Amino acid sequence: MKDLIIVSDFDGTITKKDSLYNFFKSYANASWLEVEKLWEEGKISSKECLMREFELVEGLGEDLVNEYINNVELDLDFIEFNNYRIKQGIKLIIVSDGIDYFIKKILAKYKIENIEIISNHAEFINKKLKLSFPNSNPDCKNASATCKCAVVSNLKKYYNKIVYLGDGVSDYCVCAKADILYAKGSLIKYCKANNINHIEFQNFKDVLRNITF
Repeated sequence: MKDLIIVSDFDGTITKKDSLYNFFKSYANASWLEVEKLWEEGKISSKECLMREFELVEGLGEDLVNEYINNVELDLDFIEFNNYRIKQGIKLIIVSDGIDYFIKKILAKYKIENIEIISNHAEFINKKLKLSFPNSNPDCKNASATCKCAVVSNLKKYYNKIVYLGDGVSDYCVCAKADILYAKGSLIKYCKANNINHIEFQNFKDVLRNITF
């Protein structure tokens, strides 16, 4: 069994802002906020939320998405963090309830390669965005399109220690399964309310300063 692995959320954790949230904020019909609220209240799954929100984007096409992605900013300190973990020989997996089309292109823009990504899938076929959910789990307690708990539970079979980094709702269910947890955003409040041990961070410079692995 290997020593440890780093598992990180993407939107709002590695990126400065939630790229999907801001995409819908910029391009979707205003009613997308109603759909988002239903998801936040647990009334619909993230799978249904994503599908409905993308349907509310008028003129959705590859050029529109790529133009938006080109303006998404990464936490630049993540680059140094990623270089550090590579030198240490530590594997990093991005586990996201977002979509790989966004994640891969954002990372490629910063010339970051060879990071495994587990997320929902999207591709343009005949100029239309097709979504699929290869990492869904019918038993997911959080009704997520990508079940982070299932991913981490499987990793525990092969690694002695899980280091997890997250920032929001999609991390609530899985965060208690981590051996070392770095939390930002609303995840901090959740951890405090549920007595979950965590290390607070605002950016990856904080993580580098407080590495405990």
